[in-house]
Amino acid sequence: MRKIYLQFKNQLAKLADAYENINLSLRRSRLKKKINLDVSGDLQIFAHRGSKSNRPENTLAAFEEAVRVGADGIELDVHLTRDGEIVVIHDESIDRTSNGHGFVRNLTLSEIQKFDAGSWFDKKYKNEKIPSLQEVLELLKELDFKGILNIEIKTDKYYYPGIEEKVSELMLKENYPFSHIYCSFNYKSLENLHDLEPDTELAYLAKNEKDRIIRGLDSPFANSLHPRIDWLYKNIDKLDKSEKFFRFWTINNDLDIKIALSSPNVLGIMTDYPERAVKIRNEYKKES
Repeated sequence: MRKIYLQFKNQLAKLADAYENINLSLRRSRLKKKINLDVSGDLQIFAHRGSKSNRPENTLAAFEEAVRVGADGIELDVHLTRDGEIVVIHDESIDRTSNGHGFVRNLTLSEIQKFDAGSWFDKKYKNEKIPSLQEVLELLKELDFKGILNIEIKTDKYYYPGIEEKVSELMLKENYPFSHIYCSFNYKSLENLHDLEPDTELAYLAKNEKDRIIRGLDSPFANSLHPRIDWLYKNIDKLDKSEKFFRFWTINNDLDIKIALSSPNVLGIMTDYPERAVKIRNEYKKES
């Protein structure tokens, strides 16, 4: 029954995405006629959950590929296990991206890492595991990554007591070759992180909710906002009036990238296709 429920849930999600994509296409078409697509070429390309398009998301393979293709930043998600370890996974449960079952909070790190986190994507990644944040940091250090690590604190659906302190302690315990920022849908988590790291950039995540955008813009400690791409299409005329920068998610096609390149106060994008996005950005740099 659980398998049938998950299949039904995935189908509903795909239908919702398809409907949203139709709306986005209509807005793109209207917006393309309205704006001047002169581009500056200055745009941070963040690999969304690593190179999610051609590697299993939030795995060491996905992060290694993101570094290889020259992404400026890497975005990942963190949760806490039952034994208080920080793991890198998007969902609250391990069901979708592994052959295991259960909520992250109910499993230990060793239990989680017994499962295969790659075969669901492609059997050649059968040896991939759900990594700890420590393992990701070690990999990025080994690869001499010099970009920005964007850590999403996943406390919007379930709050893990003390997660901010644990993540901050890990990030500050040594000098990595890369910098880091934090983002979250949970305003309180950002507030906690500001107390711990007052000089670290904090980004407030939103979909397209007006009240969340306003809260982020008015926040005394949120330095930037990370809204969903559809907010950009509805509010592009408001960008140049903002005193804060924006990074948008999830941008996966040429026109969206070009519009982000040409929009004021857009600092970066999250994309599942970092290699393609870097190539497009660099081509526009040459042209400008």
